Amino acid sequence: MVRAEEPRLGGHVRVNLERLAHRLGKYGLVVAVSQRARELKDRQSRIGDITPANLIGRALVEISEAKVKLLEVPAEEE
Repeated sequence: MVRAEEPRLGGHVRVNLERLAHRLGKYGLVVAVSQRARELKDRQSRIGDITPANLIGRALVEISEAKVKLLEVPAEEE
């Protein structure tokens, strides 16, 4: 288990990375967290002062709690 800081609540939320990696695959989890953290960074002005570590933690929490919907993008046909 890893603790991810949830800035809105001012506390810590436990995120089971093994369960997420099993559900999404390690690569899928990394991509999903990366993309969500990037979205949060782009909206940072509305969120307030948030560090890169908090962006990743917040993205992990949102994904683990199914607050964001993960869509599989089909590969382009060659």
